[in-house]
Parts: sequence; C-alpha cells; structure tokens
Amino acid sequence: MSEIDDYRKKIDQIDKLLTELFEERMNTVLKVSNYKKKNDLPVLNRDRETEIIVKNIKNLKDPNYQWALKKFYTNLINLGKELEYKMIRDGVFPGEQMNHFLKVGCYGVQGSFSEEAMFKFFGKNVESSNYEEFEDVFLAVKNDEIDFGVVPIENSSTGAISQVYDLLTKYEFYIVGEQYIKVNQHLIGLKGTDLSKVQEVYSHPQGFEQTSKFLKNYKHWRLIPFLSTADSVRHIRELNDQTKVAIAGKRAAEIYNLEILKENINNKVGNSTRFIIISKQLQVAAKSNKTSVVFSLEHKVGTLYQLLSHFAENDINMMKIESRPTEEGNWKYVLYVDFEGNIRSEKVKKALSLIEEGCEYFRLLGCYQQDSVR
Repeated sequence: MSEIDDYRKKIDQIDKLLTELFEERMNTVLKVSNYKKKNDLPVLNRDRETEIIVKNIKNLKDPNYQWALKKFYTNLINLGKELEYKMIRDGVFPGEQMNHFLKVGCYGVQGSFSEEAMFKFFGKNVESSNYEEFEDVFLAVKNDEIDFGVVPIENSSTGAISQVYDLLTKYEFYIVGEQYIKVNQHLIGLKGTDLSKVQEVYSHPQGFEQTSKFLKNYKHWRLIPFLSTADSVRHIRELNDQTKVAIAGKRAAEIYNLEILKENINNKVGNSTRFIIISKQLQVAAKSNKTSVVFSLEHKVGTLYQLLSHFAENDINMMKIESRPTEEGNWKYVLYVDFEGNIRSEKVKKALSLIEEGCEYFRLLGCYQQDSVR
C-alpha cells in the first residue's frame, strides 16, 4: 500500500466519524427545536450561534485554519435551520397556527397605512406599538418587544420596497401573513391653506413617487422626505404653518385634525400596498395557499431558466419575482419568488427540493394565506 493510500484510508476513517457526529448533532438540533416550540422560545439566537463559532475556533491548534473552521460552523448552523424547515414542510413538525396575539407593531406613527393594515389583519383588540423605521420593527421582533411586525413590501404603483426585502434576509424572519390596503393619497394641510402660498410639502419618498404627476403642477414646491406619510401630517400639525403641506391618507388627516386640500392625487387609480406580517416562528396552516422563498442566483448562462423551470414543470403558478444584489460580490444576486401553493403539497415539495439542489443558498420565507387585492 502506497503512502497516499494510507492518507486516504485515514480520511475515510475521519469522514465516517464526522458522519456519525453530524447525524447525532442534527438529531439534537431537532430536539432543541421541539423544546423551543413547546416553550414558546425564539428560534433564532444569534448570540448562541456566535458563541459556538468563537468557542470552537479557540479549540484549534493551528490558527491557519480559523477562516475555514468559521465557514464550516456557519454552514453547519445554517444546515440545522434548513433541516428544521424541511421537517415543518414535510409535516413532521406541524407549524403553530396563529390563534392568539399579544403584542404587535407596525412601521409608521399613528394614522399610517401600516397601522391600518395591522388593525385590519389582527383587529384592534391587541397591544400595539409604532416604529419610525423599517428596521426598528425587525429589531422589536428580534428583541421580543412584539410577537409580530407589520411592514409594507410592495406598492402597485411604485413597485417593491427593496429595504424590506433586504431586512428579511438579514434577520431571517418568516412571513406569516399578508394584507393589502387600498392607498389613496391626499394633499393635507391646515384649514384655510392657500395652495398658491405653499412652499414645502412633506411625505415619505413613496408618497412622492405615487403622486409625481400631481406634483409636476407645483414645481416650485420643495419636496421634503419624511419617515412616513402619517408622520409628515403630524409634523405639519406641530409646525402650524400654512406654507407647508403633507401627502398622506385620509385617516392621518382625521387623527391630526387637518384638512384635505386635494383628494385622490395618486398617479394610478386603484393604488394599493401589500403589507407582510413578520415573525421569528414559521407558521403553516392547512389553509395556507401562498409561499415565498429566496435563493441565490449565480451569474452563469441558463441558471435563471433552470431554477425557474422547476415551477412550470410542477404546474406551480409564480406570482412575483424580485432580484436583489448580495453583499458577497459583484454580479451575485438572490431571487425572491412568491408562488401559489402550500409547502406540504407534493408538487411544491418536489419543486423546492430541486431548486435547493441547484443553488448555493436557499431559504423558505413563509407559507401563509393569500389576501385578495382590492
């Protein structure tokens, strides 16, 4: 037997041991997952994940392997999360259905469209909180300040809200529901405001985009972006200045006791915004009929066609595709896909399994009940 054969035999022995330990680790991960579900504990624990990586790097004798070991454990931890998803998808762990809501939060101040979506989805018999930034909602969920968060993700007139897509990947939360809200934008100001004397208009950037045609009639107005449309109305109330107006919804005008100066100034009739409900926990009900996933898309010829063909081959209707660049390098993207179906159906299982095999990164974002566009 040659020297290289000895090395290969040694590697085979190590691999056998690694496989046995890997299986034992995955079984333990599932036990931990079950315990968390039974005791209502958050699935994600980034501090624990960091602790595992740091602790094992310290056990290394050769520091030259640090980068490799870090990558090894990062992938191992991610595999554990994927395994939990597969168990839920295959019905081994039935996802908990939403039947009791304690604390919910939304983007925007009182009177915002997000708050309207929150109350429409959950009802008003909840303990609610409002947050000024999109990421504030995600942080509130992460820190267990709220059980569910409500944020806008796309508008029928201006398209996707890229920041929210990126935050879904950053925090690895799940979409557990959606709510469409009809968005009618109005010009709002103090009673008696003369439009010929207006100098400044406040709104969220989306508010400006959705009313750009109307604003072309007042090119001398200074557009001042604000945290949210409702917050801009509150700001006008506090300024008490008739040279300043806001663009927002009717509910915000009523709450802050201001006047609608011009009604329905949207570019598009039937303007609506889709809001998503986010949670740490994946929740799948039998009536869930819409699924969202995200997966990596390599910059190679035919990659997009090959991955998306699995949906067509399994008679699955894709509803939306959104691509976002990754932070890992130029010309690398992740693809967000919404499609009809439940992750427990055989066709969906087959399609998702094939997509997972064909890409480096794959993650289920949620399986929930589809809301109708009004």
